[in-house]
Parts: sequence; structure tokens; C-alpha cells
Amino acid sequence: GTSASASSNNGERAKEKAREWLRTRKVCIVAGTMKGGTCTLRRWLQRTAWGDWLSLPRCELHFFDSDEEWSLGPARYASWFDWRCSFIGDVTPSYMYLPVATDRLRALVPHARICLLLRNPIDRALSQHNHDLAKGEVRRAEIADVQLRRRVELELQRQRPPDRLDLLRRGFYSEQLARLWAKFPREQVLVLISERFREKPGEQASQVRKFFGLPPWREEFSVPDAHVRENYEITLSAEDRALLRELYEADVARLKEMLGDQLHEW
Repeated sequence: GTSASASSNNGERAKEKAREWLRTRKVCIVAGTMKGGTCTLRRWLQRTAWGDWLSLPRCELHFFDSDEEWSLGPARYASWFDWRCSFIGDVTPSYMYLPVATDRLRALVPHARICLLLRNPIDRALSQHNHDLAKGEVRRAEIADVQLRRRVELELQRQRPPDRLDLLRRGFYSEQLARLWAKFPREQVLVLISERFREKPGEQASQVRKFFGLPPWREEFSVPDAHVRENYEITLSAEDRALLRELYEADVARLKEMLGDQLHEW
């Protein structure tokens, strides 16, 4: 009984130590969207991370959207980072889509600054579909049908909470942004447009750095795009593109109003 009690006390102390450490770091989250350029943005931030005192893992952490990871507590999250750093970074693009992640971010790191990269939802859906197909036969079975149109139809028929395998609903950005704004002050959320980031990555990445509180770069450099697929296995017919445009039309109109941006690139 005594050893179990001591172990429990040690566990609580570790949790509190991790919570306090996280409270005193500048937390930089890139929360979405999947296939929106988040991996390329990570490369830009990692280019000078050591000199910036930024600890930024090279993988998606999925701490806030995984029940298993979350159950391990704040010490698990803190273990991903160098404790000597001033800034910690987490690039996990499913955070903006899965509601539980927003709630958990608010609970553990309410002071976090959150960046979103939003891509034309039609192009984003096509990119994700081809990305999923490229993962092999297991993912092909998970998504039920290799035809994007059929996958969209099946998703529309299902009545289930948001899921990592979702394709269509990830592109309904206005409701995801509204959920974030309900949990975090708007000045803690930066929204960038993926097409502008791809056109002028250095300029846009500098804007992200300023938002996160990182110092300006002292020299110019370039970073290659990550996960850019030149040839898609599946392409969109004019009919399928028209279907997706119709499905996304109302949400894009709401997003334009929320951002005060006509999103001409879309």
C-alpha cells in the first residue's frame, strides 16, 4: 500500500511539474489543415529552430487528438521537448478538425498561439484522397472505395463524430474556425491561405514567426516543399469538381465573411 501511494504521489508531482513547465513556455501550434502545407511550414520553422530556442519535433505528435496519448498526461507531452527551450512547437494538422483536440488544447495550454493554413477545400480533398491511396492496400480498405466521388457519398451517408479518415468534412473550415474562436481569443489564432504560402513561402513563414513571437530571420534562405505529389493516381472530372464546389459553397461563403477575405485564389 505504501509503495502504491508513493508511486501515485510521484506521478502527481510529475504531472504538476510538467503543467508548470508548459505554462512557462511559449507554445506554438500548427493545427491544420491536412494537406494544407503544414509539413513545409514545419521545415521553415525548423531551419533555425536551435538558434531560436524552439523545440519542434519532426513528427506529428497527436497528443491532443489521441485518447491514448492524452491519457498519459502532461508529462508525456512535455517529454517530446527539450526542457532548455523557450518555445515549443507542435505541427499536427488534425487538431483543428477533431473537436476533442480543441477542448484539450484549451485545458492544458490556454496561452498557446495557433496557426492554421487553409487550402482550397476541393484541391485539399483531392490531395488527401491521393495521399491516402498512396499509403497502400490497408488504407484503401479503410476508405472503402478508391473513387473519390463514392467516398464523398459514403461520408455524407454516415452519421458519426468527426474521424481522422474523413475527407469531405475536413474542408468545412468555417465551423472548425468558429470552434477555435469559441475556445481561444482571436488574437491567439492566425489564419493563412495555403495558396499564398506556396506562392511566397518566405514572406508567409516570416508572418508566422512574428505571430509566434520568434525573432526575425537574419538571412534569406529557401526550403523545399514537403509531400508535394506531382502525379495524382486519381484526378477530378469536371462533374466531380462541380459536385464538391456545390457541397463547399455555403461554407466558403461563411469563411469569407468570418475572415473578411474574398479568397480570390479559390
